[in-house]
Amino acid sequence: MSKESACDPRDVLTRQKYFSLRPRPLEQWLWKQGVPASAERVFWLHWQEGMIRRDWCSEIGLRRVATHCDLDVSSVTRAYQLLTKLGLIRRQDPGRDPARPFERAVTITEVRMPLELVQGLNRYPDRARPEQVPASSNAVATTAMEDTEPLKSVGPAASRDPFEGMCGRERMRALTHLVNLMSAAERRQYDDALRTCDSKLTFDADTKFTATQQEKVLQFLAIVGRKPMMPIASAAPSLATERSPKTRRLSVFELARIRRAIQQERVQRDSAEVLREVVWSVEEGALSRFASLHAVRIALKKIREDAWTRPNKMPPNWSRALGNADAHLRESAQVDACSTA
Repeated sequence: MSKESACDPRDVLTRQKYFSLRPRPLEQWLWKQGVPASAERVFWLHWQEGMIRRDWCSEIGLRRVATHCDLDVSSVTRAYQLLTKLGLIRRQDPGRDPARPFERAVTITEVRMPLELVQGLNRYPDRARPEQVPASSNAVATTAMEDTEPLKSVGPAASRDPFEGMCGRERMRALTHLVNLMSAAERRQYDDALRTCDSKLTFDADTKFTATQQEKVLQFLAIVGRKPMMPIASAAPSLATERSPKTRRLSVFELARIRRAIQQERVQRDSAEVLREVVWSVEEGALSRFASLHAVRIALKKIREDAWTRPNKMPPNWSRALGNADAHLRESAQVDACSTA
């Protein structure tokens, strides 16, 4: 049986070759809408490419799509029209391709989900995700919580790690459970011991700790005393982490729209430099307090009225990965200069 299964082409196909998984709710929605098979091929091609890039955008030429989906160019064009009408894709022309003056640049395609499907997404069942918690960690946690052996005498703390064999999350849970059992006096001593790297802690007469649990606490303090470390038993997250704002990042689709608008305006300065200034202002500068679309419109209006200037607080050497936008803009600026001359 082993030789047969090893030579089974079905096993070879599933284990060694590439395959795609399609979300069942979206696939069923396409079936209900009566989307033709040709349009489905085009949509799933862009879906897979956008999922790989992690921004749900793709740049695939029309002829390449036709070849990959085994369709003619006219069928792909009709599929784009239908998918756009259904709200499944959104396409943006980034402008002229300087490397090929007689051809347009590859259009950026973003896959989207229809509003009807988004509103009814909770009706579909979720996949079962079993928690991958080792049995050994459960046994250790259960022993630490259910051990009721009375304390007779506590010897010196051993040098070994009391949470040996646990991952970071399991260590946090086990240590947090021990900290929650401490009284106010024990917690003050514990915090002082962490701050001064001391391994001594006097438990109360009516402490809630068992002998095993007290030994674990002393072992942990002994390790901290040898090598200063940050306390990991704090259950409350730091305010700095909670309040740290997330940096805005414009998508590839938005960058292509800005790049095309700058090309159409034919700015006098370096187009690539203007693009970087607009991106910095929208992501980190004065325009970051507005919504992305609103901020971009404000910047483009200033460029159109020839009122755009370099942001005052923009670092002189600020850089941002803009894909091929810089090269395209620089080459287009050179082409414009040559045509004007």
